[in-house]
Amino acid sequence: MTRTSLFTFILLLGSGPALAETFVPTPILPQAGVQIVTRAVAQELVGRRLFGDPYRTVVIGNVDVYDRFPYLEARYFQVVSDPSWGRLLYGEVGKDLQGFDGKGSAFGELRAPHGMAVDADGRLFVADSGNDRVLVFTTAGEYDQLTLSPRFAIAGLSSPFDVAVSDNGTPLDPGDDRLYVADSGRNRVLGYRLADDRAELVSQIGDLGSGTGFFAGPMAITVGRQDGRCTSDVYVADAHNGRIVHLRDTGSALEWVGSLPHDIGIVTSLESDHYGNLYAAAPNAGVVQKLTPQLYPVAELGAGIMRPRSFHIPFVNIHDHRDGSVVRAGQGYGVLVEEWSDQSGLRLMDLGVALQDLHVVYDDGVTVRFTLTDHADVTIEAIDPASGRTLGRQDVPALASGPQAVRLDLARALGGARGGEVTLRVAATSHYSGALRDQSEVRFTLAGGGDALPTRLALLGNHPNPFNPSTTIAFVVPAGPARSFSLRIYDNRGRLVTTLAAGDAAPGPHDVVWDGRDSGGRSVSSGVYHYRLSVGNEELTDKMVLVK
Repeated sequence: MTRTSLFTFILLLGSGPALAETFVPTPILPQAGVQIVTRAVAQELVGRRLFGDPYRTVVIGNVDVYDRFPYLEARYFQVVSDPSWGRLLYGEVGKDLQGFDGKGSAFGELRAPHGMAVDADGRLFVADSGNDRVLVFTTAGEYDQLTLSPRFAIAGLSSPFDVAVSDNGTPLDPGDDRLYVADSGRNRVLGYRLADDRAELVSQIGDLGSGTGFFAGPMAITVGRQDGRCTSDVYVADAHNGRIVHLRDTGSALEWVGSLPHDIGIVTSLESDHYGNLYAAAPNAGVVQKLTPQLYPVAELGAGIMRPRSFHIPFVNIHDHRDGSVVRAGQGYGVLVEEWSDQSGLRLMDLGVALQDLHVVYDDGVTVRFTLTDHADVTIEAIDPASGRTLGRQDVPALASGPQAVRLDLARALGGARGGEVTLRVAATSHYSGALRDQSEVRFTLAGGGDALPTRLALLGNHPNPFNPSTTIAFVVPAGPARSFSLRIYDNRGRLVTTLAAGDAAPGPHDVVWDGRDSGGRSVSSGVYHYRLSVGNEELTDKMVLVK
């Protein structure tokens, strides 16, 4: 093995097993039995430490598709920031790597480079934190060599910790691109209009504080996406206020949309995927949290990882020479950068999907509610539990992550069912190349003629979720006499916020509205809240997100 072939792991494209997981660990070097590239592994395989302390990674990728041999060519270049050694390590995946420390270049010596971003043209943006500036490089790949050419620097900053670049909805037109900088030392976020040889400051927001329009150490930043294209959304990890802030670029200003407090400590990296889901890396808590574009938490990677610094989703240009099309697409895997030690380092995670919290809602029809952790195609099958025979099927393509409600087409989904118990099998298949899949089942009873009747207590979630200023919580009491019930709201630390409703509940569906106020009538702050339904001796809980 050559001294640089460690990096062949970065571009293993979503080939993992079909597991029901949001994050699926993938071996980095399967031929060598290596799960993680650690300091010890690097020393053994290449004879040196490789990094001082890696912080962030980006991938510059291009794929060419032809109608004849070689049919497909793919070339990927990797850049890793190493603030401890004050340099960037870069090169083609699997080939010779080079280091750039700035000495002797137009930029001069680098000091503590942290966050990075790359656009569709291969321009590389680096937060050179120790020098209070952002560096802009042009890059060129020829054969197996990547060239970094200093283009210009953005000065006048104070410890900029992270950068994000937006294609403004046109991935292949660099003329309207924007650059966003988390200028940590001055507690502000800056927006720049990019030109070939300069950046023009057009918007900014922030000062030291904790309310709307203020920050206390913004350390990570990313842009929103929808189907691979950037939106006007900008997300900021506000370190010492313990929240993720949602901004919107109006063209001339950064507008405050809302914020979500969290309890995972300082977030050092924010990343968005092809569908706009967010990934927040929190080293002190030892987790990577996944959220929807509306800031609804759907999954968490924590077990077995060590102080994650960043999580990167590569975006690559795909040139289809058969029809002349070019698209920019987010890949179905992420590169996790952990603390650099003999036990931890760099990992690869395929992105899968999990289907959670499956319920059936009984009203004047049947609605199926569930939560997805990623974009997926969903199929709903009705199964006769006695014979195992499939009665009917309904396909629901391209559902987004987060809470979902699907109204059943009774003739299609329930088919020949006329009465009795029916099992609904709901399956979600990821849109990523590995086609990871998850499924869940729920059973209910059909009366003659196809009417749905509840067979057990069900907490059906709340809508909308996330919400502002109010949301409706739905639940179903099964057939029988009226039962005593209570519905209480708790904050994320388990403290009672308010008793929303209590009394006797008759059989059937119930809706209760919460206006986001506590027991004293005061509006509560943004955050994750939990609600607990108690009916007789049964208790069910769920969560909701208030974003202001």
